[in-house]
Amino acid sequence: MSRLAEDPQPVPQADESRTESPLHAQLVRRRQLRGMLLLAFAAILFAILRAGVHRVFTTGWWRLW
Repeated sequence: MSRLAEDPQPVPQADESRTESPLHAQLVRRRQLRGMLLLAFAAILFAILRAGVHRVFTTGWWRLW
């Protein structure tokens, strides 16, 4: 018989093999926040470039403050 015909050993799932530590949870939250901020920045940049920089930031826009 070949090795492929044998039943493989069960692979433990990620939830079973690793306990969730507070440090790991904090790192996951930090990565999620960075990802969301990156997506928000990309969406804003895309919208500004699509509308046209001169249309969004007209001449003298900084003087309105």
